[in-house]
Amino acid sequence: MKNVRVILGHASYYGIHDLFPEKTPRYIIFFRDPADRIVSAYNFEMRTKTGRNLDFWKWYKMQSKNEVVHFSDMKYRGLTGTKADMSDSLSKLYSNLFKMKIVAYFFQRMFTIYSSLFKSSKKEYGLLLKNAKALLDKCWHIGFINNLDQSLKLLFKEIGLPTKWKNTHVTPKSMIFFKLDEKARKKIYDDNKYDKELFDYALSLKNMKNNDRKTLS
Repeated sequence: MKNVRVILGHASYYGIHDLFPEKTPRYIIFFRDPADRIVSAYNFEMRTKTGRNLDFWKWYKMQSKNEVVHFSDMKYRGLTGTKADMSDSLSKLYSNLFKMKIVAYFFQRMFTIYSSLFKSSKKEYGLLLKNAKALLDKCWHIGFINNLDQSLKLLFKEIGLPTKWKNTHVTPKSMIFFKLDEKARKKIYDDNKYDKELFDYALSLKNMKNNDRKTLS
């Protein structure tokens, strides 16, 4: 435990530092514009999974809305669903099943139906958003995928790593199945207004933290 310096990945959560009482924790989070994230998820799924492609808007109807607010709330509260509590064999089976588009579509549709039956109220969303913002308040560094070069340069400088690097993970244009335009962006923003509010809060918080560091320096 004393040799652990970094914990990363989707399975990490706020409160994991309690496992390392001798350490001073620094939480780092990266955000993406809600519309960009959803379109990227669609293109990734069409590119990497096997089977018939689905039209973007048909696929979009099956996606849960304000997913980042829900996920951030779970991370802040350290709920089981955000932790690495799945066995390797089950994880491999899950991964292989969801490589098939037809399986992914089925479960996405089922989850959409389930979510519609237990749709969160405005009051419940208010609490989720409050917890999600509280998670951001705990973060030492907030980065942004749409400005990854600058975000990583600042982060690397803060933690003493070389600031020169090259992003080789760039999707070829030929593998982009849906291109986001302003009309689609507005539609996604309207449907995911709590995610958009959280993203805007992250931007304002990042600017405030940067200004504070400039003042201190």
